[in-house]
Amino acid sequence: MSEYDGIQSAYTTTFIKQDGSNTASPPDTVPETAGLSYTEADFGALSLKNPDTAGWIAIPGTVVNYPVVWFSDNEKYLDTSFEGKHSSAGAIFADKDNTMYPLDTNTILYGHNMGKGRQDMFGSLLAYKEYEYYAAHRYIQFDTVYERHGWWKVFAVVMYDVRDKNFPFPQTSFSDAAAFAEWQEKITAYSFHGADTDISPGARILTLSTCDRSQYRRYGRLLILAVKIDKED
Repeated sequence: MSEYDGIQSAYTTTFIKQDGSNTASPPDTVPETAGLSYTEADFGALSLKNPDTAGWIAIPGTVVNYPVVWFSDNEKYLDTSFEGKHSSAGAIFADKDNTMYPLDTNTILYGHNMGKGRQDMFGSLLAYKEYEYYAAHRYIQFDTVYERHGWWKVFAVVMYDVRDKNFPFPQTSFSDAAAFAEWQEKITAYSFHGADTDISPGARILTLSTCDRSQYRRYGRLLILAVKIDKED
Protein backbone atom coordinates (compact mmCIF):
# COMPACT_ATOMS: atom_id res chain seq x y z
CA MET A 1 0.00 0.00 0.00
CA SER A 2 1.37 3.43 -0.95
CA GLU A 3 1.54 6.33 1.50
CA TYR A 4 -1.50 8.00 -0.05
CA ASP A 5 -3.52 4.78 -0.14
CA GLY A 6 -2.85 4.49 3.58
CA ILE A 7 -3.91 8.09 4.21
CA GLN A 8 -7.14 7.59 2.28
CA SER A 9 -7.89 4.42 4.23
CA ALA A 10 -7.10 5.89 7.64
CA TYR A 11 -8.49 9.42 7.38
CA THR A 12 -11.43 9.42 4.96
CA THR A 13 -14.94 8.04 4.55
CA THR A 14 -16.71 7.84 1.18
CA PHE A 15 -20.42 8.58 0.69
CA ILE A 16 -22.59 8.14 -2.39
CA LYS A 17 -25.94 9.90 -2.72
CA GLN A 18 -28.56 8.53 -5.05
CA ASP A 19 -31.64 10.49 -6.17
CA GLY A 20 -34.35 10.29 -3.53
CA SER A 21 -32.26 8.22 -1.11
CA ASN A 22 -32.21 8.77 2.63
CA THR A 23 -28.82 7.18 3.13
CA ALA A 24 -25.90 9.05 4.70
CA SER A 25 -24.59 11.55 2.21
CA PRO A 26 -22.91 14.95 2.04
CA PRO A 27 -25.41 17.81 2.47
CA ASP A 28 -23.79 19.99 -0.18
CA THR A 29 -24.87 17.86 -3.13
CA VAL A 30 -26.48 19.38 -6.22
CA PRO A 31 -28.83 17.34 -8.44
CA GLU A 32 -26.35 16.69 -11.23
CA THR A 33 -23.84 15.17 -8.79
CA ALA A 34 -26.23 12.53 -7.45
CA GLY A 35 -24.53 9.15 -7.58
CA LEU A 36 -21.01 10.53 -7.39
CA SER A 37 -18.75 9.45 -4.54
CA TYR A 38 -17.91 12.12 -1.97
CA THR A 39 -14.91 11.92 0.34
CA GLU A 40 -15.29 13.08 3.94
CA ALA A 41 -11.84 13.80 5.38
CA ASP A 42 -10.94 13.83 9.08
CA PHE A 43 -9.17 17.17 9.01
CA GLY A 44 -8.49 17.17 12.74
CA ALA A 45 -6.47 13.97 12.50
CA LEU A 46 -4.82 15.01 9.24
CA SER A 47 -3.73 18.32 10.77
CA LEU A 48 -2.12 16.47 13.67
CA LYS A 49 -0.26 14.36 11.12
CA ASN A 50 0.79 17.43 9.12
CA PRO A 51 0.11 20.99 10.34
CA ASP A 52 0.31 22.20 6.71
CA THR A 53 -2.93 20.36 5.90
CA ALA A 54 -5.20 22.74 3.98
CA GLY A 55 -7.91 20.55 2.45
CA TRP A 56 -8.86 17.52 0.40
CA ILE A 57 -9.37 17.08 -3.35
CA ALA A 58 -11.11 14.19 -5.09
CA ILE A 59 -12.37 13.58 -8.63
CA PRO A 60 -14.91 10.72 -8.70
CA GLY A 61 -14.05 7.92 -11.09
CA THR A 62 -10.33 8.79 -11.08
CA VAL A 63 -7.33 8.14 -8.84
CA VAL A 64 -7.31 11.79 -7.69
CA ASN A 65 -8.17 11.52 -3.98
CA TYR A 66 -5.58 13.36 -1.92
CA PRO A 67 -4.93 15.67 1.00
CA VAL A 68 -3.93 19.20 0.04
CA VAL A 69 -1.18 21.09 1.84
CA TRP A 70 -0.32 24.78 1.92
CA PHE A 71 3.02 26.31 2.79
CA SER A 72 4.82 29.63 2.39
CA ASP A 73 7.23 28.16 -0.18
CA ASN A 74 6.00 26.42 -3.34
CA GLU A 75 9.23 24.43 -3.53
CA LYS A 76 8.77 22.39 -0.34
CA TYR A 77 6.17 19.88 -1.50
CA LEU A 78 7.66 19.32 -4.93
CA ASP A 79 9.73 16.53 -3.39
CA THR A 80 8.25 16.11 0.09
CA SER A 81 5.28 13.85 0.70
CA PHE A 82 2.33 14.61 2.96
CA GLU A 83 4.01 12.61 5.73
CA GLY A 84 7.22 14.63 5.36
CA LYS A 85 9.24 12.00 3.53
CA HIS A 86 11.52 12.72 0.58
CA SER A 87 9.46 11.68 -2.44
CA SER A 88 9.55 12.31 -6.19
CA ALA A 89 5.73 12.33 -6.07
CA GLY A 90 5.67 15.17 -3.57
CA ALA A 91 2.21 16.25 -2.47
CA ILE A 92 -0.76 18.16 -3.83
CA PHE A 93 -0.26 21.75 -2.66
CA ALA A 94 -1.98 25.10 -2.88
CA ASP A 95 -0.13 28.12 -4.24
CA LYS A 96 1.70 30.06 -1.54
CA ASP A 97 -0.08 33.26 -2.63
CA ASN A 98 -3.51 31.79 -2.02
CA THR A 99 -5.47 32.08 1.20
CA MET A 100 -7.56 29.20 2.51
CA TYR A 101 -10.11 31.23 4.45
CA PRO A 102 -11.79 32.83 2.77
CA LEU A 103 -10.81 31.33 -0.57
CA ASP A 104 -9.50 33.68 -3.23
CA THR A 105 -11.28 34.14 -6.53
CA ASN A 106 -8.86 31.61 -8.04
CA THR A 107 -7.40 28.84 -5.89
CA ILE A 108 -4.48 27.06 -7.57
CA LEU A 109 -3.47 23.50 -6.70
CA TYR A 110 -0.30 21.89 -8.05
CA GLY A 111 0.53 18.22 -8.45
CA HIS A 112 3.11 16.22 -10.37
CA ASN A 113 2.59 14.41 -13.64
CA MET A 114 4.72 11.37 -12.79
CA GLY A 115 5.16 10.39 -16.46
CA LYS A 116 5.75 6.91 -17.93
CA GLY A 117 2.00 6.27 -18.10
CA ARG A 118 1.47 6.70 -14.36
CA GLN A 119 -1.92 8.00 -13.29
CA ASP A 120 -1.18 8.87 -9.66
CA MET A 121 -0.94 12.42 -8.29
CA PHE A 122 -2.08 14.68 -11.18
CA GLY A 123 -0.92 12.43 -14.02
CA SER A 124 -4.48 11.43 -14.92
CA LEU A 125 -5.40 15.06 -15.64
CA LEU A 126 -3.79 14.79 -19.08
CA ALA A 127 -6.77 12.68 -20.14
CA TYR A 128 -8.96 15.81 -19.90
CA LYS A 129 -7.63 16.85 -23.29
CA GLU A 130 -9.90 14.16 -24.75
CA TYR A 131 -13.50 15.35 -24.91
CA GLU A 132 -14.99 12.01 -23.85
CA TYR A 133 -12.96 12.01 -20.63
CA TYR A 134 -13.74 15.66 -19.99
CA ALA A 135 -17.47 15.05 -20.41
CA ALA A 136 -17.37 12.07 -18.05
CA HIS A 137 -15.42 13.80 -15.26
CA ARG A 138 -16.86 17.30 -14.97
CA TYR A 139 -17.12 17.41 -11.17
CA ILE A 140 -14.36 17.91 -8.62
CA GLN A 141 -14.73 17.84 -4.87
CA PHE A 142 -12.57 20.32 -2.96
CA ASP A 143 -13.00 21.14 0.72
CA THR A 144 -10.72 22.99 3.09
CA VAL A 145 -9.98 22.50 6.77
CA TYR A 146 -12.05 25.64 7.40
CA GLU A 147 -15.09 25.09 5.23
CA ARG A 148 -16.89 22.50 3.13
CA HIS A 149 -17.04 23.83 -0.40
CA GLY A 150 -18.44 20.70 -2.04
CA TRP A 151 -18.58 20.43 -5.81
CA TRP A 152 -16.79 22.36 -8.52
CA LYS A 153 -17.64 21.97 -12.22
CA VAL A 154 -14.85 21.78 -14.80
CA PHE A 155 -15.38 24.41 -17.50
CA ALA A 156 -12.01 24.68 -19.27
CA VAL A 157 -8.92 22.62 -20.09
CA VAL A 158 -5.93 24.74 -21.04
CA MET A 159 -2.48 23.94 -22.39
CA TYR A 160 -0.21 26.67 -21.07
CA ASP A 161 3.32 27.82 -21.85
CA VAL A 162 4.82 29.39 -18.71
CA ARG A 163 6.77 31.78 -20.96
CA ASP A 164 3.53 33.27 -22.30
CA LYS A 165 3.32 36.72 -20.74
CA ASN A 166 -0.10 37.35 -22.28
CA PHE A 167 -1.78 34.84 -20.01
CA PRO A 168 -1.08 35.44 -16.30
CA PHE A 169 -2.63 32.17 -15.15
CA PRO A 170 -1.26 32.23 -11.56
CA GLN A 171 -3.54 35.18 -10.76
CA THR A 172 -5.44 34.50 -7.52
CA SER A 173 -7.50 37.67 -7.28
CA PHE A 174 -8.74 40.43 -9.59
CA SER A 175 -9.10 44.18 -9.21
CA ASP A 176 -12.69 44.26 -10.45
CA ALA A 177 -15.33 42.40 -12.44
CA ALA A 178 -13.93 43.66 -15.74
CA ALA A 179 -10.49 42.22 -14.98
CA PHE A 180 -12.06 38.89 -14.02
CA ALA A 181 -14.12 38.84 -17.23
CA GLU A 182 -11.01 39.55 -19.32
CA TRP A 183 -9.21 36.67 -17.64
CA GLN A 184 -12.17 34.36 -18.35
CA GLU A 185 -12.10 35.35 -22.02
CA LYS A 186 -8.46 34.31 -22.25
CA ILE A 187 -9.27 31.00 -20.55
CA THR A 188 -12.04 30.34 -23.07
CA ALA A 189 -9.79 31.21 -26.00
CA TYR A 190 -7.10 28.78 -24.82
CA SER A 191 -9.41 25.93 -23.78
CA PHE A 192 -9.47 22.59 -25.59
CA HIS A 193 -13.24 22.40 -25.20
CA GLY A 194 -15.95 24.95 -25.89
CA ALA A 195 -17.41 27.05 -23.10
CA ASP A 196 -20.77 25.75 -21.85
CA THR A 197 -20.80 27.07 -18.28
CA ASP A 198 -21.80 30.54 -17.14
CA ILE A 199 -19.31 32.12 -14.76
CA SER A 200 -20.73 34.92 -12.62
CA PRO A 201 -18.60 37.92 -11.51
CA GLY A 202 -18.59 36.65 -7.92
CA ALA A 203 -17.67 33.07 -8.77
CA ARG A 204 -14.90 31.07 -7.13
CA ILE A 205 -12.50 29.22 -9.44
CA LEU A 206 -10.37 26.15 -8.74
CA THR A 207 -7.36 25.58 -11.01
CA LEU A 208 -5.43 22.31 -11.07
CA SER A 209 -1.97 22.55 -12.61
CA THR A 210 0.43 19.82 -13.73
CA CYS A 211 3.32 19.47 -16.16
CA ASP A 212 2.58 18.51 -19.77
CA ARG A 213 5.63 18.41 -22.03
CA SER A 214 3.76 17.24 -25.12
CA GLN A 215 3.78 20.70 -26.70
CA TYR A 216 6.05 23.12 -24.86
CA ARG A 217 8.52 20.64 -23.38
CA ARG A 218 9.61 21.64 -19.88
CA TYR A 219 7.64 24.88 -20.13
CA GLY A 220 4.30 23.17 -20.70
CA ARG A 221 1.53 23.02 -18.12
CA LEU A 222 -1.96 21.60 -18.29
CA LEU A 223 -4.62 23.53 -16.39
CA ILE A 224 -7.99 22.13 -15.37
CA LEU A 225 -10.31 24.96 -14.33
CA ALA A 226 -13.53 24.47 -12.39
CA VAL A 227 -16.13 26.81 -10.91
CA LYS A 228 -17.79 26.31 -7.54
CA ILE A 229 -21.42 25.32 -7.99
CA ASP A 230 -24.24 26.09 -5.60
CA LYS A 231 -25.58 23.46 -3.26
CA GLU A 232 -29.20 22.43 -3.43
CA ASP A 233 -31.70 24.08 -1.09
